[in-house]
Amino acid sequence: MGALLVLMAAVLWSTGGMGVKIANAEPLVIAGLRSAFALAFMGSVLLVRARTTRENPALLLRRPLVWAAAGFYALMVVMFCLSARRTTAANAIFIQYTGPVYVALLSQKLLGERASAVDFASVFVALGGMALAFGGELGGGKMEGNLLAVLSSFGFAGLPVCLRLEEQKRPSPLAPLFAMSLGNAIAALVALPAIALHPPADDRTWGVLFLLGTVQIGLPYVFYGIAVRRLRALESSLLAMIEPVLSPIWVLFATGEKPSVMAAFGGALILGSVALNVLHRGLRPRKPSAAVEER
Repeated sequence: MGALLVLMAAVLWSTGGMGVKIANAEPLVIAGLRSAFALAFMGSVLLVRARTTRENPALLLRRPLVWAAAGFYALMVVMFCLSARRTTAANAIFIQYTGPVYVALLSQKLLGERASAVDFASVFVALGGMALAFGGELGGGKMEGNLLAVLSSFGFAGLPVCLRLEEQKRPSPLAPLFAMSLGNAIAALVALPAIALHPPADDRTWGVLFLLGTVQIGLPYVFYGIAVRRLRALESSLLAMIEPVLSPIWVLFATGEKPSVMAAFGGALILGSVALNVLHRGLRPRKPSAAVEER
C-alpha cells in the first residue's frame, strides 16, 4: 500500500514541470504561492485527521525533527523552483534526484535501515537512466542554478530521513503531514516579499498556481505522508524517481513534443530499476531496524 501511494504521488508531482512553464510569474513567487495553496489544502486534511485521531497537532511544534523535516521540505520546493529558472530543466531535475544516493549512504547510520546491494544498484541504474533520458540537455546550465539544485537535492534527501527518524522515536499519524504543512508555511513566508512586489498579473496564472498547490503538491504529499510511515526512507525516495519519467509524457500531451528514442530508453531503465527494487523488497523478509530493536 505504501509503494502504491508513493507511485500515485509521483504521477501528480510529474505535472509540475508543465505547470511551472505555463505560470507567468517569478520563480520565487511561483514557489511561494504554490506552497500557500498547498498549505490551505494540506492544513484542511490535517484538521480532519486530527479529529479522527484525537491528537493535538500543536503539540508537534515541540518536536525538533518535525521542524527539521519542515525545513528540508521548504528547502526542496523553493530551491527547485529557483534552480529550474537558472539552469536547464534537465540539470535541475537530475541534480535534485541525486538525493536517494545521500539517503542510501545515511540510512543505516541514522535509521538502522541497511541499504542492500540491490538498493544501491537500483539507485545508480535509475540515475544512469536519467542521464540517458536527458541526453544532450545535461550540462550547459549556469553554475548558480546547478548549486541551487544541489540544495534542493539536500532537501529531497533530508525530508524522508527526518520523517523516518521521527516515526522511529515517537510515532504519530499526524507528524508527516504536519511537518510538510509547516514546510509550506515556511516556503510561503520566505517568498512573501517577492509575492508582494511581483504578484501574478493574470487570472490564468492564479489558476495554474492554485492547481500546482492543491493537485501537484498538496494531494500527493498527503499520499506521501501516509506512505513514508510504511516504507524505508530509501524506498520512498527511489519510488519517487518515476516522476522525471512521466514529466515528458505530460509535455507530449500538452505540446505534442515527442521524447527521443534515447529518452524513452532512459525512462525504461528508471522504471526497471524501481520495479527491481519493489520486487526485491517484496521477496525479502522484513526485519526490524536497529533503531527499533534498541527501543
